[in-house]
Formats: sequence, C-alpha cells, structure tokens
Amino acid sequence: MGGKQTKYSNCKHSDSLSYGSPYCPLPQHLSPGNSMNSNGTKFLSRYRRIDDNYSSLDQVKEALAQSGLESSNLIIGIDFTKSNEWMGKHSSNEKSLHHIGEGLNPYQHAISIIGSTLSAFDEDNLIPCFGFGDVTTHDQDVFSFYPDNKPCNGFEEVLSRYREIVPNVRLAGPTSYAPIIETAIGVVDKSGGQYHVLLIIVDGQVTRSVDTSVGQLSPQERSTVEAIVKASNYPLSIVLVGVGDGPWHMMQKFDDNIPARAFDNIQVRTGPSSILNPCIIHAQLVELCGTKP
Repeated sequence: MGGKQTKYSNCKHSDSLSYGSPYCPLPQHLSPGNSMNSNGTKFLSRYRRIDDNYSSLDQVKEALAQSGLESSNLIIGIDFTKSNEWMGKHSSNEKSLHHIGEGLNPYQHAISIIGSTLSAFDEDNLIPCFGFGDVTTHDQDVFSFYPDNKPCNGFEEVLSRYREIVPNVRLAGPTSYAPIIETAIGVVDKSGGQYHVLLIIVDGQVTRSVDTSVGQLSPQERSTVEAIVKASNYPLSIVLVGVGDGPWHMMQKFDDNIPARAFDNIQVRTGPSSILNPCIIHAQLVELCGTKP
C-alpha cells in the first residue's frame, strides 16, 4: 500500500461547539469584511450562480478560464472507510463502492471527470493522492498512494495506482475529512502558496454517533469544520463528492453552517447522480474557482 503520513494537528476546540457558533474564529484581518490578508493578498468575494448547461468539456474549460482560473494544482483524497462495503447496495448493485471490475466504479468515475477537466490547468500534471479511513489511518491520518509520498503523474496514473492499491487496503473508520484537508494545507504551504483544488471523494457523511446531542458536533464533525475554516486562509478550494446511497443530510449542512471564512472554499455534491451527471460537477468547479482567493 502507500506510504504513511504524520498525524495532522487541528486547532484548539471546545466540547460545547454547535452549528453556527464562533469556534475557531478567523483573525480580524481575515474576516469576511476585510478583503486583504496579512500578506496583502486580496481575497475575492464573487459569489454568483453558474449555469450548468455545458455540453462539452471545452465549454467547461473556457468557463473556468473566464472565471479567473489560469492555473491550478489538483490534490485527491479517497475514502477507505468500512461503510464502502455496503453504501453501494442500491447504486452499485450491492457491490463495494471500491469494487474493481470491467467498468469504472464511482471513485474511478469521479477521478476521471475532475481529472480530465482540471488537468488542462495543471502545469506540471503532478497530483498528490492520499487515502484515509483505513485500518492504518482511521480518523487521525492519511496514507500516500506511493510509499515515498511522490505524486501521481496525471490522472491516468491516479487511476492505475488506485487499481493497484485497492486490493491491499483494509477498510476501517470512523469518517473524518480533517486529516485530508490538513494534509492538503501542508501541500499548498510546501508549494509556496500556489492555488490548489482538493477533490475529496467519500461514501458518506462524517461520523456522528447516536449519543451526540442535537445541535452539537461529534468529534469528527468538529475537527472537519475546523479544518475547513483553517483551509480558507490558504489558496485551496475543496470539492466534496459523495458517492453511494447516503444518507447525506448532515453533509449538505456543512457548507451552510460553517462559521466565518476568508472565502467560500467548499462545494458539496452528493448521491449517485453527482457522478452520473458530469455537467453538475463541471458547473461546481466553475462556481468554486470563481470564488477562489
């Protein structure tokens, strides 16, 4: 399997956090009312709706360019939690969502759609790829697709390497998006602040135990929200694609209930239709890149 990463460190938090509360607040110079960060970098605030009636990949690429995207680097995170074994009961004919067969599984399909779109804007075509939620990482860490942490060269290599490692990954849990977001922040930092898009493909929402009170966050939800807020301080946009049968209702609340951020840095698309309709994913990329810092 791939190489192990060091554990991420998320910001301090309170046990009484709830949706809409001012946890992990941004510094004043990064508040939404201020368009400049401490380095003098301007944050854009163009929150506009984007048409989703694209009929060709060329139209999508043109729209991305018009939205201000000149270059981008892609990072991919793949969910290897245990629920992948049953979350495709209806949408994948009762097969694991990671089943490798003659056709593309939902993860391969999402990689193909996003990869073929963003590769046109990736100058070096190097894609860091990570897995999370398996027996070696749980909700605390990620593993690289390669033992030496080297990136994949193009999304075709992402697909081939994915096929190689899937048979050797032992699925586990629980589910948290925080480790992959924190890892992506590290990649952006190491690049000197180049703009990146983090594609996270998951089979379900962040783990929420039955004893979590209404209006409160589970530990995994809390760390994920804090990581998203932290990521908005960096030139990093997040595309969260949910595959499988769901449920997705809590996942849909993430973008609407996350507190103050430097920019609108995440788009969420869930359910099998998100994979079967590339135009929807393409439209989300255009909208997301139109609000990049």
